[in-house]
Amino acid sequence: MKDNLKNVEKKLNEFPPYHMSQSTQALLHQQVMDTLEDNEIRQKRKGVFLIKAKVGIVTAAAVIIVSILSVSLLNDYPNSSSGENPIPINQDVDQEIEQSPGEEEDNNLYDPVLLEQQASEILQAIDDHDMDVLSSHVHPEKGLLLSPYFSVMDDKVRFEKNEVPSLLENEATYLWGYGEANTEIQLTPADYFDKHLQVKRFFKSDEVFVDTQNQEVDPTNYLKTVFPDSKIVEFYHAGTEQYSGMDWRSLNLVFEQDEEGAWRLVAIVNNLFTP
Repeated sequence: MKDNLKNVEKKLNEFPPYHMSQSTQALLHQQVMDTLEDNEIRQKRKGVFLIKAKVGIVTAAAVIIVSILSVSLLNDYPNSSSGENPIPINQDVDQEIEQSPGEEEDNNLYDPVLLEQQASEILQAIDDHDMDVLSSHVHPEKGLLLSPYFSVMDDKVRFEKNEVPSLLENEATYLWGYGEANTEIQLTPADYFDKHLQVKRFFKSDEVFVDTQNQEVDPTNYLKTVFPDSKIVEFYHAGTEQYSGMDWRSLNLVFEQDEEGAWRLVAIVNNLFTP
């Protein structure tokens, strides 16, 4: 019987430990050995050697099966071996996810198709003289800057969002900038929209650039230096052969994100050839 015990012990030592802790392995090992020895003593007292062997084998097998089931449970709940309660499936666990370099979330993500659609809606609202729709697109904190030429300065005219709905009824005259021969551009908002924006011509633009540099008219990407956190939609109307292409025009709608991450209009900037 001692040889049998040694064989069983050898087999137990070869049994895969799976994810059990060392203490758990030792406990299961001892349970099997104690059971075999106990059976040996009892069977010797009864003098039934054949029954002893069968009972011992069956008992050992039962203990091993229980051990395997225990190992299976430990595999299902890896934290059990450390004394911690297992985490139920679908339970929310607050944990910090470490991001590797270069995987930081890009807060400037946008859909260029949707942004172009938004810019087209703004053009239509201006052409329809619908200032309520225009106001709905204006940035709530930064308002709306209007510049008749590409050189955007801080002294250009800017309106708050709540001023835009009544903009065309505003009869005040503003100095919008300077035109040819350094002449002052002094107009009411309604006159400025009609004489300088002239958005109707951009409904059939030759090209539309969405956050893309137009090398023909802005090789230095100037507007991006003025609005570094912006997305710009440029409606470009190419010049004609009659004027050797010098009668080109473009209208730039500048968008920046608000606190909720939505892209809102912050500036409308004209660009055209100036001698």
